[in-house]
Amino acid sequence: MKKVTVLLMSVFLVSALMADIFPRIGYVEIEDALTVNTGGIGNMIAGVDVDGDGKLEIYMVNDNWNDTASELVPRIYKYEQDDDGEWALVWSAEAPTSLVEAQNTWPILKLTDLDKDGKMELLWGVVNNLGTNQNPARFLVYEHDEGDNFGVYNDGVWEPNASWSITEDDGMNIRPMSCVVSDIDGDGTDEIIFAGRTTGMRIGIASVDNIPDNGDGSETWTLEYSLAGGDDGYTGDNKWDVAVLGSNAYFFCEKEISKVSWDGSAYVYTALDPLPGGISFDAVQVCDLDGNGTLEMVTGEYAYGESVRNIWLLEEDGDSLKRTQLFDINGEDMLNGGRLSGGAMGDIDGDGYMDFVFGSRYSGPPNGMIFWVAYNGGAIDDPANWEVSIIDSAYAYEDLPSGGIWNVIEIANIDDDKGMEVLYTSSTSIPYSEEYASVNISAPVIILDSPNTDPVSVSPISGPSAFQLHQNHPNPFNPTTSISFTLDIASDVLINVYDMSGRKVTTLTKDSYSAGTHSVVWDGLDNDGNPVASGVYTYQMRAGNKILAKRMVFMK
Repeated sequence: MKKVTVLLMSVFLVSALMADIFPRIGYVEIEDALTVNTGGIGNMIAGVDVDGDGKLEIYMVNDNWNDTASELVPRIYKYEQDDDGEWALVWSAEAPTSLVEAQNTWPILKLTDLDKDGKMELLWGVVNNLGTNQNPARFLVYEHDEGDNFGVYNDGVWEPNASWSITEDDGMNIRPMSCVVSDIDGDGTDEIIFAGRTTGMRIGIASVDNIPDNGDGSETWTLEYSLAGGDDGYTGDNKWDVAVLGSNAYFFCEKEISKVSWDGSAYVYTALDPLPGGISFDAVQVCDLDGNGTLEMVTGEYAYGESVRNIWLLEEDGDSLKRTQLFDINGEDMLNGGRLSGGAMGDIDGDGYMDFVFGSRYSGPPNGMIFWVAYNGGAIDDPANWEVSIIDSAYAYEDLPSGGIWNVIEIANIDDDKGMEVLYTSSTSIPYSEEYASVNISAPVIILDSPNTDPVSVSPISGPSAFQLHQNHPNPFNPTTSISFTLDIASDVLINVYDMSGRKVTTLTKDSYSAGTHSVVWDGLDNDGNPVASGVYTYQMRAGNKILAKRMVFMK
């Protein structure tokens, strides 16, 4: 079992840009970053504990940026954090060559339970790179087996439980690069709603009836809806991002935001105006910012439109979208003509309001800017209630503007303080150093800590502490879990549970509570008393004008 050490740094280089306000507290390296996986980290999942052993996990897939023989091989990895804070490689797999000969750039990676059998799955969207196999698998599913393992063990290697090529036709260039897993049509089965960045299929909505434990190929995949380049009535272009709000999906390109809605009997396509600055690049985030039961989108602009770069709040308004420009980040001290790419969300500093983190390409100088967009309460469509900061930059040396595409971002609590950490990396290779600029290497996962969080005290507390929402216990859980919260003053409290598409599953409490610590129990049922599927859920507490949220895992 190979170990990768997280470096805790007491001294670190301060960027030339004084706005870099989140300290780097560690790194996690991808396997063989200088020799084999030199094309970057394609995607990442962090801060979960699928096997329930109390050790946090990070899942990664490699990427292909330079078309070298080693980068073309798709690989997937699981790391686990031990008691000493080290990240150990505990499982890995290569996509079988019988299914995928070679990969392209910007794969998908999601944690799901598509068949609702209580076993979590890694949904891996390997981007096609057509060769001898003219119709490769474009989605692979590795189901949790036991312990650290996923998939079907066969002759010393782990193979996927299920796979899908999307089409039956040879020679089709279909490259999904962003997806949401959600039951968009309300039929009880989760759909994979994906954005494709080539003409072969730009919009797809699909489902599968089963993920067989033995990988015997007995599953049935259904393409419920699709739009491709040249389809009658479709006026969009390649799609680079997707968000789902209930029964509506929004797909982003430079020509339009394509809205696809389930109307109760069919999917309906509508073309909406694009963002002025072009596409959203795997960056859009969905949440209920002010706790009023309505979902909103927050994203920014990458390129292919006007020479502007903005952070946008998007709200559904009838059949259209209300757009609020929160920030212009195209100044010389920010993107400076660069591109916003990748995103994640979470309450990083524990202030009760949602934070958003976005990466970049071609920023600055310096390159590699990471942006923190914070909602501070109040009217969500008032930019005065928001702020933006650059929390890190210049991992690759500063005078190389093309040093990485920093779009792989996660927010998770992976240490012993009450705040969350920002984990980010590049989906492409970066130079080994200024001296060896022609040598490619994959950047590590860089871990940033919020400077506004303090270590959790283990001393007894004699009175009510500050406003807090605690991690549920047990986690993962089955059949019940307890959620504790602490109030500094008497408050009306609302706690809702949401699935990963933002759909409300149930309300756990809506009542008045005194100052102090209280708890509620969730039994894994929705508001109608039906058992929910295995998966990752968010529980959100609202007390007065404060909102806190955390994630939990339900496993049948």
